[in-house]
This record gives sequence, structure tokens and C-alpha cells, in this order.
Amino acid sequence: MDLKDAQAVFHDWEAPHYEAKWSISFDDRCIGYVADRWRRALPEAPTVGDALELGCGTGFFGLNLWQAGHLGSLTCVDISEAMVAECVANGERLGASVRGEVADAEQLPFPDGSFDAVVGHAVIHHLPDLEGALKEALRVLRPDGVLVIAGEPTRVGDRVATWWKRTARIGVKLAAVVGGADRVLAQGLDTVADPPQEAAALEDEVDLHTFDPADLEALARDAGFAAATVRTEELTANWFGWLTRTVEGMVRPEVLPARYPLAAYRTWQGLSRLDERLRLLAPREVFYNAVLTARAPGEGHARP
Repeated sequence: MDLKDAQAVFHDWEAPHYEAKWSISFDDRCIGYVADRWRRALPEAPTVGDALELGCGTGFFGLNLWQAGHLGSLTCVDISEAMVAECVANGERLGASVRGEVADAEQLPFPDGSFDAVVGHAVIHHLPDLEGALKEALRVLRPDGVLVIAGEPTRVGDRVATWWKRTARIGVKLAAVVGGADRVLAQGLDTVADPPQEAAALEDEVDLHTFDPADLEALARDAGFAAATVRTEELTANWFGWLTRTVEGMVRPEVLPARYPLAAYRTWQGLSRLDERLRLLAPREVFYNAVLTARAPGEGHARP
């Protein structure tokens, strides 16, 4: 299957349960999370007028930035029709006027200079032609417009996360041996449309890239951005996050204590604060999440 077709098929299948899988919400918890990413990417924390979200999914990044007051009008694109539909529906529920379009990030259907900001979360690691997509983002930005792409996996961070996921799987399987698989292990999702196996199997095919921070900065500059900076975050919080996410995906909900979600969230918050201190000591390459911030050239400056 063509890579882009695989992206569309997999994310169409994933759309109905995407928010449950990644604990996505549109309340204070996630509003605060994305607002923190925005402020760290842009310390002046501006409110921009016209914004485009690439690979919008169900609207986690763009809609929560809008709720935080950082975005004016919001246009959302995704290669998955089902994801766009979910995003627009979420926008309507929240009272946001969202324009949604099914589109390829490498061939955006908008005129030059249409937006003040292009944003995205966990999107560019899915794109086959990274430089082409960044050039398209630059094309649709107005002079001095800003690009903020968060939640991208670093090369080292992803390798370590894989180890933690494997460790969690082994732990759950051992618990199932002791406690009984029927009592411990979850069943498949009842809401997945037929044929689930073929679509779900594409998950290993759609994650195309991990990033070295310096290489990602260079890629943005080569695409024509006037300035580009990559900030990384989440070390111990990410390790804990993958452990808990893997366990939650494998075990029956009733196996976990009722207070588990709140306790897990508070633990993650505490580890996130620790990671902020560790950023002063550890190299940025070992953290999991890369946040790319770049600016379009100003008025009168040539673009490629």
C-alpha cells in the first residue's frame, strides 16, 4: 500500500477511539498542557489571528490552543477524512468555528500567505517528504509567521521508550500468568469497524521518522525558514507515561484501582517538574519530545 494511503486507512480506523487511546480531552488538563507547549515555544505567548493545524487528528492541539486564547480562526487539515470529521465536530461542541479539510500536508490547498501560524502535534513523523511539507508550511505563512510543531519523537528518546514499552508488556504478561489471563487481560475494542486487523496492523507502517534536534533545525532552515529552534522535553515523565499507557491498553479497566488515573496523572506532573530541572543537566537529545519553532522571513526578504 502507498504510504499516504496507509496513513489515511490507519487514521480513519483509529479516529473513533483515538482520544481514549491517548487520554485526549478538551478540559483544563489538556488546555493547560498545550498552553505550556505554546509558551515554551514562544515565550511571548502571542495570540495569532489565522491559524492552520497540520495533521489535526481530533483537534487536540489546535482546539485546546484556541480555548487557551492563543488562536483566532482555525483551519484544520488531515489526510484522514474521519479525523477531520471528529475535529470539526469537537469544534462545534466547543463553540469554535473550525474549517476542516481533507488534505495532504505536502500539497496544501491554500494560497500563498494565508495564515499567521501553522501548528501541529505529533504530525511530521508521519510525513514521507519532510522538506516538502515544511516548504508548504512556509508557503502558506505570511511574513514573520510562526511554525510550532510539538510532540515529535527524538531518535534517542524513542529507543528508550521502546524499552519501557517492552518492559511493561512483559510485566503485564507475567501478571496474567499469575492472576489468570481472563481476569487480567483486556478484550478487543467492540467499537472497531470491520476489518480491524488489516487497518490496525498498519500502525507499524505509519511512524516514519524520529529526529535528532540539530538535524530538525537544519531541515527547517533548508526549507527556507529564517530561524528555527528545537526544544526537547519529557524524560522520566515519558518513561512513566509509556509504562502506564501500555498497562492501561493491555489490562481490563476493573483491574486498576479507581484512584489510579488521578494518581498516575499526578505522578506524571511531578516527573515533568523534575524533567524541567534535568534539562539543565542532560543533553537535549535524550529527552523524548521535540518542539520545533520556526519563523517565516519578514517583509522584503526573499523566500526560496
